[in-house]
Amino acid sequence: MSVISFIFIFNFTHIYDDLNKLFYRIFMLLLALIWLGSCATPIAPSGGPPDRQGPIVERTSPQTGTVNFEGNEVRFAFSKFVDRNSVRQNVSIEPNIGIQFEVNFSRKSATVKFENELPDNTTIIVQLGANVTDTRNNKMGAPFELAFSTGPELDDGNVVARLRDSKEGSVESGERVFLYRIPADLSEPANYLAQSDTSGVVNFSYLSEGRYKALWIDDVNRNRIWDRTREFAQPFHIEEFQVIKGEEFDLGTLYIQRPDTIAPRVDGVGLLSESRLRLRLSEPIEWNDDAYIVINDSLGEQFTTAYPLYTSIDDAQAVVAQSLENLPEDQTFLIEPFGFTDKAGNRLRSAVQGFSGSAEPDTSALRLIEDNSGNGLFIDEPLIITYSKFINDDSVVDSLRIIEGDQEINDWEFIEIERNKLIISPSVIWEGGTRYEFRVWDPYQTEYATFRPEIWQRNQLGSIEFTIDEENSTTENRLLLSNNTSKVDIDTVFVGSIEIDNLPPLQYNARVYRDINGNGRWDTGSIDPFVAPEPYFLQRNIPVREGFTSEVSVDFKSILPDSIIDGENDRIEETDEPIDKR
Repeated sequence: MSVISFIFIFNFTHIYDDLNKLFYRIFMLLLALIWLGSCATPIAPSGGPPDRQGPIVERTSPQTGTVNFEGNEVRFAFSKFVDRNSVRQNVSIEPNIGIQFEVNFSRKSATVKFENELPDNTTIIVQLGANVTDTRNNKMGAPFELAFSTGPELDDGNVVARLRDSKEGSVESGERVFLYRIPADLSEPANYLAQSDTSGVVNFSYLSEGRYKALWIDDVNRNRIWDRTREFAQPFHIEEFQVIKGEEFDLGTLYIQRPDTIAPRVDGVGLLSESRLRLRLSEPIEWNDDAYIVINDSLGEQFTTAYPLYTSIDDAQAVVAQSLENLPEDQTFLIEPFGFTDKAGNRLRSAVQGFSGSAEPDTSALRLIEDNSGNGLFIDEPLIITYSKFINDDSVVDSLRIIEGDQEINDWEFIEIERNKLIISPSVIWEGGTRYEFRVWDPYQTEYATFRPEIWQRNQLGSIEFTIDEENSTTENRLLLSNNTSKVDIDTVFVGSIEIDNLPPLQYNARVYRDINGNGRWDTGSIDPFVAPEPYFLQRNIPVREGFTSEVSVDFKSILPDSIIDGENDRIEETDEPIDKR
């Protein structure tokens, strides 16, 4: 063999070996990718318009309504890739008869495999909860049920209910209602569980005949058991009811309320300067005009007082305050707030162990923060301008210009300064038919800010008439009427009907309830012993037009089951048991 031939063969052999190694590595890489693809949750390709549509169950195996089922698994085919953990966490088998299962996936499909033998002649429901999501976190929005029977018949009783939030009117999907067969043991898991859809409707389908009890439970730990010590719960308006084959029972509407008993906290205090404080809060808060903050020294003695200025524009859980005295950097301080609450009325507490003062001079500029004229002013309501700090610049008042109609008023007498607020009041009332313009100096911008508020004259106001939809009603009802701008906040009682007048042309929210036990608040009922929720009515966004009266019919019967509407007044008047707020 020639030397050239030998070299050729040697090089070819090496090239062949290198190609083999390359193909082997590619082959192993492909195997790894296939393995990872089978284990991980597939991700939909990115690009295009935002995806807001939740997954849909396109088909199942077997189909709903199948009888004489003998298999050991069911399969759901989705319209898109789903988040697999969300499916695992939102699968349930109804009724709760101890059937264990596992969930497996293949691309857009989920298979629920039963680990126990299914009981004979039983209707089984495999439910996917409303909180199943796709890989982009879009919720299904409504529960999905696959029902089949291991016998020749499918149970077909049905129970429907509606859930509403007692303040907002709507609820999120996924609120949970427990259904127990009578006799009910509330210390055991519920026999059936159903979740609300995006409209608040709850539906129990494929029920066998019998007597039942239904409860709304804030099932925090998702174990189908009511934990009385930590989970809110409410009964419906009827304690027990009968499900009849082939018929639907309507439980009515339940207004749910999660009492907020957790006090807001001041979690931290930072000094922006020697007199300006920034309070970091656990939740947004409100305060009245008399709110203040006592600042104590390290010995617990009062050092000075601070007052809230405004909520941070960038963070609703931060409040800027200003102290009357500078806080030296070599001292440690504690705070004690007064007059601050959250929306539920819980008082603000301080969780701050201590903070140091500052030597940083306060060089912050005086600037405009907000005003109260956004939707208009009542004829006797002052214009209030809020600044970023205590007003210590004479130019704010000296440069103020007020134009009434086409005439500028040089010496307006009714001007006050309260810490960081400039208050401009009418002499008695703002003149009807006159346009007002207020030019207020902004030292930060070194220019005027102009305000032209609408002044609501009496002929521009309207009214709302509330009428109880009952014949010869003689029972007292409580009305709470408000609007989103806090211009109107009415709390009153009435019998039969009432007209609330002198309302600006805005939209209003009304709550009406029947205070049966006379404790001055709406009670949501008691489960054990059973006390029905007090009759409740909610209507939001009631429009008021200038010079017109809007009419609202308060229909308590609309929330009740059909079975107890007859004789409702007797039932309500005789319910005087104490309320168990558990």
